[in-house]
Amino acid sequence: MQRIREGVYLLEAGRTVNAYLLESGTGLTLVDAGPEARADALIEEIEHAGFHLDDLERIVITHAHADHAGGVAALLRRRRVKVYAHPDDIAALEGKEPMYYGRGPWGWLRRKAARTEPLPMVVPASPRDPIRGLPHWQVLHTPGHTAGSLSLFNPVHGLLLCGDAIGARNGKLTLADQLVCDRATAVQSLELLASLDVEVLACGHGHVQRPRAWQKIETLLGKKTLAR
Repeated sequence: MQRIREGVYLLEAGRTVNAYLLESGTGLTLVDAGPEARADALIEEIEHAGFHLDDLERIVITHAHADHAGGVAALLRRRRVKVYAHPDDIAALEGKEPMYYGRGPWGWLRRKAARTEPLPMVVPASPRDPIRGLPHWQVLHTPGHTAGSLSLFNPVHGLLLCGDAIGARNGKLTLADQLVCDRATAVQSLELLASLDVEVLACGHGHVQRPRAWQKIETLLGKKTLAR
């Protein structure tokens, strides 16, 4: 576990997939839960750091992919809490429609390899539906990677949790062009994120970017805009 800011921690049990733990006055919030196979390790990491699952109050899913939502069902068996996601991804999380993993053979292979249990009920979260208990965090709709991808932004600390709207690989930011449901929409979401005063960027994959992460986001946006 790495402390990013006061009350914000990076969980590393998912190995290549990041999850985040937020402290607030109303308990703990988990942002993403890693893949199903790493659920026990995630719980162990949380408890080894001195936190307790009894204090977990909610789980926020940034998007409907098994590597980010697969561990949720195991957590719910230990602690029943509300699960939040953007309305456009709820049907996929509840098993009412397939998750999107791209087109062609690679999309088929990703879909076949994905393992996640349907969730019983997911509460809508969006700019119009803020998450109760997270008063200092703004919910942003950042579609493109999936139709219902969301990000969380804390303007006080300039901290952005962006799921897979942006990736961080080898110290550079990326846009997962090979796995987006709509590339034009993904770039529009990137434009939204570039307009924020982001000091610290925490992605769904890769290392935390700081300081002045907004500069790297602007650089990535420039490259994607030129490539249109």
